Amino acid sequence: MPSQRPIQPPTAPSAPATPKSRIKMIVAWAVGLALLAWLLSHTPFSEVREAITRPSIGIWGLTLGGLLLSYGLRSARLQVVLALDDHNRAPRRWLGLRTDALRVILMHNAAVNLLPMRAGELSFPWLASRELNLPLPRAVACLLWMRVQDLIVLIALGVLLWPGVPLLWRGAALATMVLGWWGVAWGMRRWYGHHPEPHTDRATPSSTGKVAQVLSRLRHALLEPAHHRPMAWLLTLANWSVKLAAGAFLLSAISGSNWGTAWAGALGGELAAVVPLQGPAGFGTYEAGVWAGMAAHLSAHSPALALAVSAALALHVCFLLCAVIAGALAWLLGHLSSPPSTPREPPARHAP
Repeated sequence: MPSQRPIQPPTAPSAPATPKSRIKMIVAWAVGLALLAWLLSHTPFSEVREAITRPSIGIWGLTLGGLLLSYGLRSARLQVVLALDDHNRAPRRWLGLRTDALRVILMHNAAVNLLPMRAGELSFPWLASRELNLPLPRAVACLLWMRVQDLIVLIALGVLLWPGVPLLWRGAALATMVLGWWGVAWGMRRWYGHHPEPHTDRATPSSTGKVAQVLSRLRHALLEPAHHRPMAWLLTLANWSVKLAAGAFLLSAISGSNWGTAWAGALGGELAAVVPLQGPAGFGTYEAGVWAGMAAHLSAHSPALALAVSAALALHVCFLLCAVIAGALAWLLGHLSSPPSTPREPPARHAP
């Protein structure tokens, strides 16, 4: 059976680091660290130490197990979105997961967790090219699509499970989201169908060229058939449901809040990643997001809210350590177990 041909966007040269980008990086570090320092100034360090020891071994095990399961679900989603099994054979599988896709997810996740301003996202095209033999433009389009998909699913989970919202309002908001997304996607496909992609001149001004690159990536992310597979949406929903539930159990155990309030805090921490300025390893913005999510359901003098920052810090450190250790193991195992007898084939050339 013939395999689907992925749509190939034109290649784009990588932009070198500029003084402006360095300034943005410095500002991001300063904002993140200042925000974290302000939050910790209202949280005694004794409470932070106590927060780490308060949950039982079972709660810590549940959190770690949920986080590891989310890694596997992300890897499965990557296999579906890239249609990997349609184009090349897996070097190895572990519990049904392709080990090459799992390595990409784990190393990319570690980079995203370590670097400020979401700079770790830039590692994905390089990792996908090296580990999955994927053309760089296709990897960029895939990354853009997965981030759009993540945001849509996170908002949908907030609509469905945010505490205190009447059922009728939940249904109306979810229906509006579904119809809105369907309408936008249908309209963009129709417009793209009547407007072929123009040839981009690389001699054009930088601002015009950047806009053209973003529009081109959006076009190819939207029109790639594998991106719209129902299984990709189901795996994205499962991934975020598991990760948020794992975080909510730990936040609830540390702060003493009910599970719904802890869920809102975990969701707020993840949505904080949308903020343009991100400090090193997301410190500051993540804790602020967790505090804001919990504060929406607790009084200003609530004992649980007083423990929200220390609980968020404990959860953040847990996520960060797991991401770094898993990424390091993936990198090490990839180098130790790479079979020299099965060289990678060159990237397939697709007709325009």
